Amino acid sequence: MALVACLFRLFSSSFPLVGRKEGTKHLIGVTHKPPIIIDPVTSTYVFPTVAPSSTECIWIFPQHIKDYHAIGFNHTLITFSNMETFEIDMSLASFNNQIARTSMLHMKFSQKMRMMESNFPSMNRFFPPTTLAAEPRRYYSTMLPNNEEPNDPQDPEQ
Repeated sequence: MALVACLFRLFSSSFPLVGRKEGTKHLIGVTHKPPIIIDPVTSTYVFPTVAPSSTECIWIFPQHIKDYHAIGFNHTLITFSNMETFEIDMSLASFNNQIARTSMLHMKFSQKMRMMESNFPSMNRFFPPTTLAAEPRRYYSTMLPNNEEPNDPQDPEQ
């Protein structure tokens, strides 16, 4: 089988799979065919087509998927962003479920990181803080004609 840049067979000896599976279980409760985080900084996620322990397991990087559709009863044809196509032995319903699980993992991980970073601002590694003006917004209101107050409902100083 030819290797496509977006697919690879994962060997447990070369990848810390156990810890990543535990992380997925903790975040979204999935234990069977769990998606995993490869690199949280670049939002690289991957999901298996069958049980990771199976020699038939193919890992798919969803960020490289351009399109996919069912072919036959239990097969899905994936078109990647480089226009390569690959047929997998997986129903469209199962494929959609894996996509949804991966999206859920991404969302839950992002929520946890935002929560941690709001509690510990010095750890802003994944979500840099929004920039604020050094001066209070009232300073800028002196520049308005007739010293009218700006109508900004999000300004905490008004």
